[in-house]
Amino acid sequence: MKDVIGGGMKFNQLRALLAVASAGSIQEAARLMHLTQPALSKSIRELERELGVPLLVRSAKGATLSPYGMMIAKRSRAIQKEVDKIHEEIDSLRGELSGRVSIGLTPPSGGVQLADAISVFRRERPSVELQLLELRPAQITEGLRDGSLDLGLISHYGEAGITGFKCSKLYSMESLLAIGGKRANPNVSVEELSELEWLALDGPDDPNGYIATLFSQFNLPMPTRVVRCSSITLYVELGARLNAVTHWGEMAFGALNAAFVDGRMTRLVLAATMPRLNVSLVYQDEELLTPAATRLVQLLEASVSKHGSRGDRMRSA
Repeated sequence: MKDVIGGGMKFNQLRALLAVASAGSIQEAARLMHLTQPALSKSIRELERELGVPLLVRSAKGATLSPYGMMIAKRSRAIQKEVDKIHEEIDSLRGELSGRVSIGLTPPSGGVQLADAISVFRRERPSVELQLLELRPAQITEGLRDGSLDLGLISHYGEAGITGFKCSKLYSMESLLAIGGKRANPNVSVEELSELEWLALDGPDDPNGYIATLFSQFNLPMPTRVVRCSSITLYVELGARLNAVTHWGEMAFGALNAAFVDGRMTRLVLAATMPRLNVSLVYQDEELLTPAATRLVQLLEASVSKHGSRGDRMRSA
């Protein structure tokens, strides 16, 4: 494969820039790349001349990327990921079942459907390096854009139209609302909910979040007191400690029953229809998926067909 990308830009120049970004100095980057410092500096200066912009901010303490350099480094990482995938596909055509698959998932999406698919995948392809990363939706879409993730499993309320990606809903599940402490009257209206404090995994401005979906459905102002907590572990702990409204998918129903029985939490009863929690599979394009990622998608879709949206339900008593 030729080292020229387009115009006069070369892979080795981009690799040099990434090395400086990682090492923080030209000297350390040259050492890591097994090059002389003048050779690495020359490579980056040639790229600066080609693009007509400064890529590094040089100082006595080292070198950092300029805004231009940061943008090019971000794109370069995506290019390197695609080059890696080319090698993976060549290996696959040779009959080697190796490679790497990285999946970003939000906590409610990791149900029995994914566990089944992963179990079969590991038996079929034990040599594939597999990463399962628990992330928030915005982090998953960013990872798909820069190539660090192959697939995303995103839980969301409402429709998840994500520009530039293939997005298919796999299944949906019921949801419930709860509040910390024992509440004499569990019945609430949407209007009352807007006056209460909320604890939420995503911000109220997230169009696919529960808060935005519920209140926009009734054209009501969203609550002004919202504590955002992106840690699912802390979210579970605070749900029983704060007098704040929390929302939960079906996978948590069974675990919540104990808190409802002993009075640490109260299940709220909403007269209006509750939004359902959806789980969608998101990726860039079928043609850009590696054979390993394609096989995992097939197994996941087969597992969803087998279990449906009821496979990991834990009904409340």
